[in-house]
Amino acid sequence: MKKENDMELKNLVSKAKKGDKEAFTCLVLKLEDDLYKIARARLNNEEDILDAVQETMISAYKSVHKIRNEEYFKTWIIKILINKCNDIYKNRKVISVSLYDDVDSITIFDDNLTFEFIMKRLNYDERLVIILHYLEGYTTKEISNILKINENTIKSRISRAKEKIKKQYKGGVQ
Repeated sequence: MKKENDMELKNLVSKAKKGDKEAFTCLVLKLEDDLYKIARARLNNEEDILDAVQETMISAYKSVHKIRNEEYFKTWIIKILINKCNDIYKNRKVISVSLYDDVDSITIFDDNLTFEFIMKRLNYDERLVIILHYLEGYTTKEISNILKINENTIKSRISRAKEKIKKQYKGGVQ
């Protein structure tokens, strides 16, 4: 199934590189949810998340003809997205306050743990590697290439994030 999906993506990228707008639209629709999740790992504001995804799609559309290897399209567009998210984050003048920022005194029981709650308790670097590794299925080596960070650093971040999640799951918020 994955191989079939990869071939379909590769075919769409090839068509998009030749100027096929419909093929590019299909690509974007296939990756839209993944891009949203990754942007949400960096940005708290829904408007900023949607802006980052939209700006990524525009940049990708303008540059899709430059991509050399079709099979790396998803990695390529994620790199663009991370850069767009970082730009928005740096330029943001108003600090967004999460509902989860002030929960240190609350004990959370197993039934109340949600993915979003757990992700909010991790720092940005930890959230990003967890999403790329577990939700997107990238290996630590692939994440290392995407983020241009040493693979051992990626492994450490995943390990640290997993430890934080275990602590939360076993009895409360740290």
